[in-house]
This record gives sequence, C-alpha cells and structure tokens, in this order.
Amino acid sequence: MAQDQLITAIGRIERAISKLEQVRLPIANDGNNDLKLRYDALKSATEQAVADIDRLISKEASANG
Repeated sequence: MAQDQLITAIGRIERAISKLEQVRLPIANDGNNDLKLRYDALKSATEQAVADIDRLISKEASANG
C-alpha cells in the first residue's frame, strides 16, 4: 500500500517537472522577471522535494534491506 502511494507520488512529481520544463522557454523569453523568479523558486522547491524523497527512499531501503 505505501509503495503504491510512493509510486503514485513520484509519478505526479515527474509530470509536474515535465510541465515546468515545457513552459521554461516562453518564461525565459518574455521578459517577465517576476514570473521567471517565481518559476525559479518553484523549480528549486521541486528539486528539493525530489531530493528529500530520494533520501527517504534510501533510508527506508537501508532499514529494510
């Protein structure tokens, strides 16, 4: 059950990252600095969340393996 939830969460994160990357070019080219700053902050937070999940997975794998 927990593994299914984790797989679902990872899928959602991957889709969110993909969407962020798809909109990256228009943001970089439109001159809207506020939007770029918000995008960069969101991307950074997403990268941190992925890193946190990776650490949790590693910790769980070490505890159970």
